[in-house]
Amino acid sequence: MKIEDWFQTLRRKAEIIEEKWSDASEQERHQMADQLFHLRQVSDTVVDLWLQFEERLSNAIRTIKQLEGQLSEQQKEKPEMKAKASADAVTKAKVSLQKQEAVKDETEAAHSELNGYAPMFRKGEGFYHLRMYQDAKKCFAELVSESPDWEVGRLYYGFSLLFCEEPETAYREFRLLSKSASSPSVVAFSYNAMGCILAEEEQWLEAAQAFKASVEIKEDQFEAKYNLALCFLMDGYAQEALDEIEAYLVKNEHDWEAQMLWLRAAQLLQSMDESAELIPPASLRLPTRDLDSDTLQEMASLYESVGNYHRAQVCYHFLTERLPKEGWTWHGLAWNTWLIAGTRRALTLVKKAICLSPNNDDFTFSYGWMLLFDGKLEEAVRAFRSMLEKDRENRLGQSGMISAYEKMGELQEAKRIAKQFTVDEEPYVRSLGYFHLGRLAVIEENWRLAEQYFQRTLPHSNQFREIPIYLQLCAIKLGEQGEEESSSRLLQP
Repeated sequence: MKIEDWFQTLRRKAEIIEEKWSDASEQERHQMADQLFHLRQVSDTVVDLWLQFEERLSNAIRTIKQLEGQLSEQQKEKPEMKAKASADAVTKAKVSLQKQEAVKDETEAAHSELNGYAPMFRKGEGFYHLRMYQDAKKCFAELVSESPDWEVGRLYYGFSLLFCEEPETAYREFRLLSKSASSPSVVAFSYNAMGCILAEEEQWLEAAQAFKASVEIKEDQFEAKYNLALCFLMDGYAQEALDEIEAYLVKNEHDWEAQMLWLRAAQLLQSMDESAELIPPASLRLPTRDLDSDTLQEMASLYESVGNYHRAQVCYHFLTERLPKEGWTWHGLAWNTWLIAGTRRALTLVKKAICLSPNNDDFTFSYGWMLLFDGKLEEAVRAFRSMLEKDRENRLGQSGMISAYEKMGELQEAKRIAKQFTVDEEPYVRSLGYFHLGRLAVIEENWRLAEQYFQRTLPHSNQFREIPIYLQLCAIKLGEQGEEESSSRLLQP
């Protein structure tokens, strides 16, 4: 029997007991309890045997590497706890610990400290590798109680506590190690872990200080560099985030999460200072098929934000190859193609996006918008009205209709819809309403009123790039009117 089949048989026995338990008699439950006890014994035996095998395998690999000269006396295995970004392309990153990465003993001398506790350490380490953190915690708690000054054991104990959802107790262990440990590596790892715990609570300033301490103690602690950059980004310090993540990418240029972090920091800096000059790291200067899908999506967003639609188009082209059944990839390709080459080449692409995601209003709106600017008013209106038939308060559909009425010369109807936006609970929607009203006032050459409307959109001016242009136009027109009035007064007798 194959080992996979044997484990399947054991799993099936446990499932049968679980299914039958609620309807079983008392005698049957006693029998099933005996079976469960037997299965538990089997499980414990398997774990013990696996730990013995893992220890022998590790020793064999180490011995062979030493014989082959591949492992110097100074070579050390390092624990790598890194705070990672878990987010999609439109939400901010969060800090979380990578729970699957192991903490390793960094020197052979540390093993000699264990003396008679080596079997218990190996057992705890095995549980840790198997992500059985409750069992690992019990083993390391016993070791630490017997040998409280053993730094590596306490480090393992701290991580086990953390993965058992006991962050406060874990933080105390790491804090103790950061103050008392003699090993710089253990101190650096402890500060990094403390930073991760603080970052989980969104205490970005305190977390950044912990990550800084980790890097100061151990300069090659690249995980802490990444984490520090992420904290800066979350706290709104775009330039500082860029500085740290660029240093990280020097040694980790293909880390897609770090690439995403650079892109997000670049977008934040661009929104804060449009004149900022950004020089991407080498791995991000041109989109390639080798990049991760999330990185390509972030790159496309950054390129769009700075008006580089050709490169954004390339990103989405690669994404459609990799994710052909995702409507958003085709929509992104369609939108940037439209900006570059117009409606005729983009329309087929946006139709593909709608076919894949028929309920996505963004895609339907884009379809109507392209038709509107191509002069196909009736088709555009049908698209916008199809959105409003499903939801008459759909702001995208209403925005489309405002622009359609504007092109048809029905300005009063356009104003009526736009004024509904100005009483919306959402500040951005109110700004959008004033933006529409400002444009309509420009068409009527009511420059004073237009200026007032555009002034009310300023809290969201980064969303409306035309605002500075419109305000400048209003200022010019109002200035010309003032000069005309002055001239007419001079001509009067």
